[in-house]
Amino acid sequence: MKKAAMLLLVTLIFSLYSPSNAQQVFERKATEVSNLGISFTNVGTIGRPNVRNQPVGPPSMEYPRGSGTEHLFEAGFWLGASVGGQIRVSTSAVTNPAGYSTGAAGFEFTNDGTLFLEVSSLEESPNFSPVAVSHQDLIAEFSDSRTIIGQQPIAGHENPLFADVRLESYNWNFGFSEALTIVRYDITNNSDARWDSVYFGIYSDMVVRNINTTLETGSAFFNKGGTGYIDSLYALYMFDRGSADNPRTNTYSSSVIMGTEYRGVEFHPRRAEQVQNAGYRVPQVGPSYWLFSAGTGDFQRPTDDLERYSLMATEWPLEENRFRLRNDGYTANGNFIQLNSIGPFPEVEAGETITIYISFVAALMPSEFQGIIPSTVSNPDNVDNPESRRILKENIGWAYRLYDGQENEDGTRTRFLVPEPPLVPRMRVELDAGTASVYWDNRAESSVDPVTEEEDFAGYRIYRTKLGDDIRGTIATAADVIRDFDLPGDGSGFGTGFDEVRLPEPVTFPGDPVEYHYRYDVSGMLSGWQYLFAVTAYDRGDERTPQLETSINANAVRVFPGTAVNEDFNSSDEQYKVGVYPNPYRVNAAWDGGTPFTRKIMFYNLPRNAQIRVYTLAGEVVATLNHDADTYRGDARWFRDFSADNRILPGGEHAWDLLSEANQNLTTGLYLYTVQDLDSGGVQRGKFAIIK
Repeated sequence: MKKAAMLLLVTLIFSLYSPSNAQQVFERKATEVSNLGISFTNVGTIGRPNVRNQPVGPPSMEYPRGSGTEHLFEAGFWLGASVGGQIRVSTSAVTNPAGYSTGAAGFEFTNDGTLFLEVSSLEESPNFSPVAVSHQDLIAEFSDSRTIIGQQPIAGHENPLFADVRLESYNWNFGFSEALTIVRYDITNNSDARWDSVYFGIYSDMVVRNINTTLETGSAFFNKGGTGYIDSLYALYMFDRGSADNPRTNTYSSSVIMGTEYRGVEFHPRRAEQVQNAGYRVPQVGPSYWLFSAGTGDFQRPTDDLERYSLMATEWPLEENRFRLRNDGYTANGNFIQLNSIGPFPEVEAGETITIYISFVAALMPSEFQGIIPSTVSNPDNVDNPESRRILKENIGWAYRLYDGQENEDGTRTRFLVPEPPLVPRMRVELDAGTASVYWDNRAESSVDPVTEEEDFAGYRIYRTKLGDDIRGTIATAADVIRDFDLPGDGSGFGTGFDEVRLPEPVTFPGDPVEYHYRYDVSGMLSGWQYLFAVTAYDRGDERTPQLETSINANAVRVFPGTAVNEDFNSSDEQYKVGVYPNPYRVNAAWDGGTPFTRKIMFYNLPRNAQIRVYTLAGEVVATLNHDADTYRGDARWFRDFSADNRILPGGEHAWDLLSEANQNLTTGLYLYTVQDLDSGGVQRGKFAIIK
C-alpha cells in the first residue's frame, strides 16, 4: 500500500474516535523515546503544570530524563487574525497560576472525545506504522469552535476563529536528537469567512529548576529565571539565573519557530528569497515577554484579544531589555513569560490549511559551566554567554537539519529524511555479585542508511557512568566509554574486531526472545551504588556527514550491584548472614540526596520472600519492610528522585529510607532488626547504628 493511501487510512481511523457530538475527554501523553521528557495534551497545552508539587507522574519538560531538572510550567499556541475587520485571538494556554482547567479563561481549544494517536517508525514497537514520521509520533486534534463545554461556558471565548488544529509531535532516539521534539501544527480555517493578517505564536512559561533538590515553593520557585533570544536561530531560551540549588545540573530550554508551509511556499525569513519570489512580504519572527505578576510598561501582561494580537504583530523592544531579561533572576525578579511569534500570513481562506513547525529543545551547558551556583554570580556573562550556549545551538541545529530533510531535484523537500546511525543494539545486563555482564545482539550490523542506501555499520561502544552521577543529575548524559570495538580494516577506527566479546553461539534468556551475540564483563562494581550501562552502535561517517551514533539512552539500564537472593538463609555459614550497610550509617552518606526523605541504607543477603522489622533497644517497632525479590523495584523516595524505571536490582537487597512508620527521621543511636524468611520461617537478627 502506498504511503499516501496508508496516511489516509490512519486519518480515517483517527476520525472514528472523534464524533462531533462527543464530550471532551482530557488526555496527557509524554514523549518516551529520547532523553527529553515533554508532555502534550489533547487540548493543545504542553507541559504538566503541577509537576513541582506532584513530582510523581509524567514529566513536564524534563532534561535529562530522570534527572528532576524541569524546564517548563506550561506552554501552548496563540492564533490571531482579522475577521471582517474584527480582531480575534484564540489561545490554548495563557498565564494562570493553576495551569489548564476546563472552561478557564484563555484555554479555548477543546476536543470531541478524541484521544491521542501514537505511531512509531520502529518495527519492534507495538505502535509501528509505515507512515510514522519518527520513532514516536504523538497526534491530537482539537478546535476552538466550541464556546461551551457541556453546560460550562469557556470564559471570555465568545468569538472563535473556528480553527481546527491537528498537532503532531515527532521524537527520535538518535544520539543527535535526544534533546529535542519537533511539533507540527496543521491549522484549518473551518469558518465561512476569510482570516486576514494571521499571526501564530508559541506561548510558554519556561522555568529551569530541579524539582527534587530545590526546597523553594510558590513564587520563589519561579522567579529565578534568565532568558534570551538567539536571533539567527529564531529561538528564545531560558536558564537558571538566580537559584542556590545544589547539587545542580546547568541546562537550557528553548522554543524555536522553524518554518511554515503556506500556499506552496516555505513562509519564513530563512526562505526570504522564495517568499519574495512568490509575491509575499517576508514574515516577522520574534519574541515578546511579560511578567507573571502583570508587570508594567514593556513587561505588561496582555489581557484581551487586542493586546494579545498586538504583541504578536508588533516588534517587541528586545534590545533595550536584553540585560534585564538575562539578569532579573539574580534578584528574584525573573518570572518572565515568553511568546515567540510569526506573521503575518496575508490571508487564509475558508477551508484553507496552513502548517507551522516549531521545536522545543533542551541542552546541557558545557562542563566548565556545571556546578556553578547562579545566585553567587553577579555578572550574567559568567553563566550565559556564547560558549555556554554552544551545545544548545548545536541541538537547535540538529532540529533544523531534521526539519529541512533532503532537497529533491524538483526543489521540493522530503522532510525528516537525514542520514541515520545504525539500529539500536538490543542489550541486557546480568548481575553476579560485583560483576555486570553486558549482552547485546548484532542487528545493527545490517543497518542500511536511508539516504545513502548503504550498510555503513562500523562498531560498538560500551558506556558506564561514574559513582555519584545519579546524585549530580548527570547519569543520563555523563556516561564514559569503557570499551570500543569496531570492524577491522575499514579505516574508521582502531580495527579491534569483535573476537574478544563475540560468543561462540548466541544465547537467550527465559522470557526474552532476543538472541544475544556479544558479552562483556565489568567487574569491581560497588554494592548499593547506581550505574548506568549502555551499548551504542556507530557508522563510518563520510566527508559530508560526521560519524553518527545511537543514543546511550535508547537502551540504557540502571544497575545496582549487590547480593543475589540468599538461597541458604538458614545456613550457619557466615557468608549467608543477613547484614546492613553502611554500618554505622552517618547522615549525609555519599549516595544520599539533599533532603531527609532521600537517605538510604541497604539490607543484604535477603531470601526471596522476607519481612524486615526494625526496633529500638526498648523493643518498639519503628519500621516493617516486606521484600519480594521478584517484584521489588526500590520503594524508597531515593529511587523516585535519582533513578528511573529501567533499573536492575540484585534480588537479595532492600533499601530503607530511615523513616519510621510515622514518617519521622530516626534519631542517633543503636537499632535492632530481624529478617524472617517467609517461605521457611527462619529468622536472623542483627543491629546497626545511626550517627549524626
